[in-house]
Order: sequence, then structure tokens, then C-alpha cells
Amino acid sequence: MNIRKVNIRLVFSALALVSLLFTSCKEWDEHYDAGSAVEGSATATIWENITANPNLSQFAALVQKAGYDELLKSTQTLTVWAPLNDTFDYEALMSESNETLRKEFVQNHIARNNYPASGQIGWSVSMLNLKHLVFEGNGNYTMDGIAVAQPNVASANGVLHALNGKLQFRSNILESLNNKDFPIDSISDYYHSYDVLKLNESKSTAGPVVDGQLTYLDSVFDEYNMLTTLHKSYIEHEDSNYSMVVPSNEAWEKAMKYIRNCYNYVDFTYLDHPSSKGTNQTQERVTLSPGPEYWNDSISHFKMLTGLFYNNNLYDNKKLNQWANGEQPVIDSLMTTRNERMYTEDAMAMLRTTTPVKKSNGAMFVTGDSLHLQPWIFWNPMINVEAEHSGNVGSVENGNSGNKKVTTETQNPDVPGQVSKQGYLEVSPLTNMSNVEINFYLKDIRSTTYVLYIVFVPANITNRFIPAEDIKPNQVQVQLGSNRANGTMPANPTTLSVVDTIYDDQGNPTTKTRNLFSNDPSKVDTVCFGEITFPICYYDMAGSPFLRVLSRVPVGSTEFDRTVRIDRVFLLPKELDTYMKEHPDYKVHY
Repeated sequence: MNIRKVNIRLVFSALALVSLLFTSCKEWDEHYDAGSAVEGSATATIWENITANPNLSQFAALVQKAGYDELLKSTQTLTVWAPLNDTFDYEALMSESNETLRKEFVQNHIARNNYPASGQIGWSVSMLNLKHLVFEGNGNYTMDGIAVAQPNVASANGVLHALNGKLQFRSNILESLNNKDFPIDSISDYYHSYDVLKLNESKSTAGPVVDGQLTYLDSVFDEYNMLTTLHKSYIEHEDSNYSMVVPSNEAWEKAMKYIRNCYNYVDFTYLDHPSSKGTNQTQERVTLSPGPEYWNDSISHFKMLTGLFYNNNLYDNKKLNQWANGEQPVIDSLMTTRNERMYTEDAMAMLRTTTPVKKSNGAMFVTGDSLHLQPWIFWNPMINVEAEHSGNVGSVENGNSGNKKVTTETQNPDVPGQVSKQGYLEVSPLTNMSNVEINFYLKDIRSTTYVLYIVFVPANITNRFIPAEDIKPNQVQVQLGSNRANGTMPANPTTLSVVDTIYDDQGNPTTKTRNLFSNDPSKVDTVCFGEITFPICYYDMAGSPFLRVLSRVPVGSTEFDRTVRIDRVFLLPKELDTYMKEHPDYKVHY
């Protein structure tokens, strides 16, 4: 019984196989059945069938002008969707350059391999120009929404379909960096200056050898642009989904002027290990090659592009697709392709001042007369120096230093404020008469004006049982060692001072200059030390300016704490400092 059952199953399997083969052969024949209403010869090439059809004479002329007739005569298997005469603007296309005609029209109507119209289909077809178009239908067929008038003209080297109109060429983001639709040639010229075309021999169709050189009937070039790799923004890939913020010429010029001022490079010297006790310290030399002007230009352009590219497949960037479709959902944050984040307030302000334009691989957001990117996010950020990180401390004099940890659980609940990154630097004097000194490196400073802040930590940050009389303020002086505009380092650092305005009972103001600063020991206190202007840029340089914090407790004084506890030093670009005072709820992420 078991053997018989198996044999019955084999019989049914064999019958099913025969039926499948019969059906497949029938469908295969239908694929290449030109039909009585379709003119053409299955033994002729696609080119011969096109030229034999008077209704395709305009298409034939354009193909020949672009030099693609030889490809359609070749043995390579192809599918062609040819628009019928007078269903498109023939004269306009004839006036186009051969390069534009090839890419935007001829290659947009030809694909490799067979794509017959039979039964129910729904194919995403990669055309010769790498655009992805949908060929679909069930009895009635369309290619990218254009009706097929005459399907399945079987040919010796593929299949030909006649269309009731030309296929729309949809530019990707890279192709749209031009001045055809918007005044964006400033960024377009810069970006395309890095274009490189390399012949892809494996994908190209070889032709005859002429004068000892191999020619190609169909030359396929791979496009390469170093900027796409540098910014991880592959805006030339048709199977990608990106958004690019594209500044107008006016917006480009405004932004570039600002950025260039922030990246004023010169050759300079610096102290490798700054210390007030150092005598005849060796000054290290930084010489820029091929020259400061080159650095200013290349870094400025690099920074200009950092906030412009977004991968629409990641994070809340996905909502950029909705913005491109005319919707305006609230975005929590946007992450650039170089992992720089812009939060709601800034992201929404930037998007609302742009014009979204859909592209074949995403969208462009074209700006008006200004590029509404906050400069402190991408070009001129806050400089944050965590005091507990040893790499930020050049030296400590007259004291013993140690890094302390503070967590939410261990912080004294009676102390308002919070310690950044859960750590701070504590420097205690060597003797009861000593004044400590701490030297900090200020790395990546730009050539701009900052407002300097130092965050002091009170003695009872983790111990609520310290007697109140032992919780005292510090009194410090701050000095800055930075270069002159010509790159030389002064022999002595500059002592920072601020001018206070004091009003009497009648409201009359008087001013007083001071260079000694104290903190409020009842809280984690942020003390402002005024404005500092740096004439040169140190971004990405080996050397940097330094900040010297000097305890200044008079001999015999019991009013101040000689132990200095510093959470961090930070410098806000002046425009950010102003903005935060005008918008007290604005959050800076660092």
C-alpha cells in the first residue's frame, strides 16, 4: 500500500510538471507575440523595427542624434519604450546638447534585458541612466504612468513597446545642483568641481577597434564625487533617500562670509605645557601647508556643507519625506549625515524658510535669501572644557589635584544646580598659605568673540553635614594666553577683567573695573568672566590657547576657600550668548 501511494503521488507530480511546462511555454510565446496590430519582425533588430515604423520616426531621429542607434543594432538584449510621433516636444529635444539628450531622453527610454507585456506585471525597471521606472498592468499596460500604445514588438535583440508620450526624466539631488530652476549655482559650481567620471568597461558595450583603440557602442560611466564620501551623502544614488538643504546664491554668500571669519588661519606658536612657573618655555611652531589661505578655503567649504545633508531613512529624518509632500509635521530633531543633531526649534525654523522640491532619490529644500541654520550648531559651536578630564588640563601648580565623581544619588540635595558629566576637578593647596593655579587648554577655538564662563562647585556638593562656616567662596583671577593676529605668542598672558556698572540711590551709574572674581558657594555656580576675542583659528590644530585660573586669597585671610573646585569651563559664541539671554528656555546640547 505504501508503494502504491508513493507511485500515485509521482504520477500527480509528473502531470503537474507537464501542465506547468505547457503553461510556461504558452506564456513565453505570448511574451513575444507581436500581435496582428503590431508591426515588426522578430528577426529584425530593435533599431530596424523602429526605423521601419513611420510613427516612430521622431524617436529614431533623436536616438541617431545621440549616437545610440548602434547600441540598438547590437546583440545586447534590450527593451525600448519608444514614444509615438507628436506625443512629445520633438523640436525642443532636437535642440538639446547630445549629453542632455542622451541622459534625459534616450537612456530614459531604454533598459537592458527583456521586459515583455503579458499577464499581470509590476516591475521596477532600471533604465540605462539608472532611473527606476515602474512597468505595470494586466492586459492594459503603462510605463511610469504613460500608456503603452503598441506592446511587444518582438525583435532579434529584445522587445519594443510604443508609448503614448515620453517618459518623464526625474533628476536626482546631485543632477539638480544646477541653475535651471533656482539661483543655486554657487553651491552647484563648488560641488560639481569635484565630479569625476570613470568608464565602467564591464557595463559598457564594446565596439570596433579604431586606430588600435577599442571603442564602445554604449559607454557607461561611474560618477564619483569626493564630497559625497566626505559628507556620507550619496545624493547621486537612485536607490537612496536623502534630503539636502540647498542655499541660494545670496544665502551661500552670507554664510560663507560668516564662516570664513571664524576660520582665519595663520602660522602660529604655542606653549605645549603652560605654567606660570615655566622659565624660558619652548614655544612650539605650527606651520600650515600648503598655506593658511588653503586651510581657510577648504575648512570653510567643508563646514558650509556639514549641515546640509540628511538620510531620510534614519531617526526623525523620516518626516522630511512628509515635508517634501507638502505636510509640516513637528520634528523632534534632525541628524545630519555627519551625526550633528539639530533639535525641534532650530529644525522647524530652518525648514519653514525653504521650498521643498521632490527628487528621484529624495528632496531638496531650497532656501530664500538666508540659510537659517544656527551658526553655533554647525560652524561656530560652544567650546566646552570638562575640568575633570586630564587631557584638558595643561598643568596644576601649588596644589594637589584629584577628579571627583558626583551622581544624582550622591549630590547633596540642599545644593541647587547640577555638575556636568557627573565629575569635577578639585585642587587643594600644598600649604595653608598656598594659592593654587590651574592651566586649561582651549582646543578648537575659532577666530571669533566668546563669552567665558567657569562653573564652580561648592565644598558641600556631596556632604550636607559640612558646617556652614566652612563653606566659603573662591576668589580667583583668570589669565588668557593666546596668539596675536600675526601668530606670535606674547611673553605674558592677559589678565581678564570686566567692567561693572553700579547705580546709586538716585539711579546715577558709575563703572568699576575688576579682575578678581568670586562664586556663590551655596550652589553649583556659573560665573561669567566677560568677552574674549580670538584673532586666529585653532580648529583642528595641534596647539591651542590656554586659560589660567589663579586662586587669589590674601595672606591670613579666612574669608575665602583656598581649595578650588571646577566643574567645567565653557565659551559661548557671542551670538549664542545673546540668543540665550533673549530665549531663556533655549537648550544648548554639548
